[in-house]
Amino acid sequence: MDNTTNLISPKLLQRLRHGEEDALRSLLDLLGPKVLAYCKKKVGNEEDAEELLLDIFLKLWRFREKIDLTADVQVLLFTIARNHILNFIRNKATRQLATIAPEEVLPQQDDHIRQRMDYNELFNQYQQVLEKLGEKQRAVFRMSREEGLSHREIADKLGISIRTVEAHIHSSLKTIRTELKDAYILIVLLLIQ
Repeated sequence: MDNTTNLISPKLLQRLRHGEEDALRSLLDLLGPKVLAYCKKKVGNEEDAEELLLDIFLKLWRFREKIDLTADVQVLLFTIARNHILNFIRNKATRQLATIAPEEVLPQQDDHIRQRMDYNELFNQYQQVLEKLGEKQRAVFRMSREEGLSHREIADKLGISIRTVEAHIHSSLKTIRTELKDAYILIVLLLIQ
């Protein structure tokens, strides 16, 4: 690979596995700039890229005990990055859908996706799916996607853990994708154009 990979020794990974925060800082110093550049390239926004970078290294920290000492940590980080970026794009599309009023959509009837979609019906389906969620789960999802609150802000506001917030959001997104099936893909395509 490159010189950066050579600087990441099994000893550094061992220290990370044992919960030494300075080992995580060392990895962030070594690989952070590359991961940040990758995130910026994919999302096109410095602020979002920096937030993704922190999430990626936080995930590495959470699963540090499962890291294979012979694995290439750079490959692991970029795999985590790719997955986080895909989730970020999906979540952003869902947030945008939640804030768009039905009458604001579909002004151009020549787009074949828009011609096939009855947005009002789709929006109503989305709202019905949200109503199927539990009260707290729905509140967490709306605070995240409609109000744009961070996981920490939601946790503090509701007096629950960040992990509980993450679990509610993950579960909500899974329910929405399952319930709306093919329509979910059309929603994402519509919102990222």
